Amino acid sequence: METIVIILPLIAGGATLIAVVGLSLIARWYAKRNVTSKTTVPAIARGTIDPWAFTDQQRGLIALLPKSIRRTFTVAGFATPNAQLKFVAIHALILVLAVTCCSWFASSLNPSPTAIFLAGCMGAVIGWWIPRSWLEWRVAKRRIEIVSEFPVMLDLLQISVQGGMSLPTAWETVSKTLESASDAIAQEMRWINLEVGFGVRWGESLMAATERTGVTQFRSLGSLLEQTERFGTGMSLMIQVLCDSLRHEEIQVLEERAHQASVKMLIPLAAMMLPATILLIFGPIVLMMVDALQKSTAD
Repeated sequence: METIVIILPLIAGGATLIAVVGLSLIARWYAKRNVTSKTTVPAIARGTIDPWAFTDQQRGLIALLPKSIRRTFTVAGFATPNAQLKFVAIHALILVLAVTCCSWFASSLNPSPTAIFLAGCMGAVIGWWIPRSWLEWRVAKRRIEIVSEFPVMLDLLQISVQGGMSLPTAWETVSKTLESASDAIAQEMRWINLEVGFGVRWGESLMAATERTGVTQFRSLGSLLEQTERFGTGMSLMIQVLCDSLRHEEIQVLEERAHQASVKMLIPLAAMMLPATILLIFGPIVLMMVDALQKSTAD
């Protein structure tokens, strides 16, 4: 019985890996088989701006994933179907390894089926939680990186436009300049430049960037560019105003966090300092009272 319980996770893990690899190969073969002249042009050129809508090349395993998961992958920087498939395969591998290791460790300590089953369940939870936590950390890190570098990008864009460059040329120049400083925002700028090159409006492309990254500053920049195009106002001056407003908002957020930090510090101070203070004040008094009671009892 114990041998069967140990072998079952190994069989399940091997079957999972074979299924993931097989479905991945089938999806890639199906994508290559169905490539037509339409798939050489991205979906953005055909009017589909939804960043999580899959094209003919994305049919297969990745199309079976829910839209919310594909959205999380895209926000984390895994925009291509191949990158998403690799993450799913690695996630399944970690899940299988965690279940197998926990089951083997439990069988070496206590060979009862119940203990092995509970250890396997715990390994499944660990194997699911570790990649998911790393993905959430990557999402937060990428978003913070884009937000922190966005005012710098606006400064460079404003200088380029003020120097006489057109907006597409200035956008491409700034994206190349920011490649060494921030790969996340440079990647989004290259994608926006590609969309605009296929005929998408700046407002729509920047709105799609907001949906991909969760950074609302792209939407603000898109609204600004649409206003300058509609009313004919100076683009350089409007970009400078937007940059100043973003820096002012960042300063306000930092000040708010600084004010909240003093209030949050009351909880650890009350939990750690208050018991020590009470013990320091009332400890000698209690000892003196106990000593006095012992002496009175002896007398």
